[in-house]
Amino acid sequence: MQKKIRIVEILIILVMLFGWFSMLSKILLADYYELYSYNPVTHGFLIFLIATPIFVIISARKMLNEWVSIGLIVFGMFSLCQPFTMVLYKCGFQTLLTGTLGFIIASHK
Repeated sequence: MQKKIRIVEILIILVMLFGWFSMLSKILLADYYELYSYNPVTHGFLIFLIATPIFVIISARKMLNEWVSIGLIVFGMFSLCQPFTMVLYKCGFQTLLTGTLGFIIASHK
């Protein structure tokens, strides 16, 4: 039973990474993706936003969940305040929101 939970955790982490990278790719390639009516990459933020709380709820490692959520919050704040690139700025609020939601769920679990 324990190994199945670890496999599910790894799969959810991969889904989270897919959601975050697809959110970035949508920002980077916005003109290209407007040509198609449906593309799963356009829903990257929703995938990221839903997968993170699911990972926090399923995972039994409370401290790891809190640290990952705090890391997302810090990265979101960095993305909003950095002067280097607009891509990080555009996805900064979504990352901050997801990290805050994950931290609230992890700290009340």
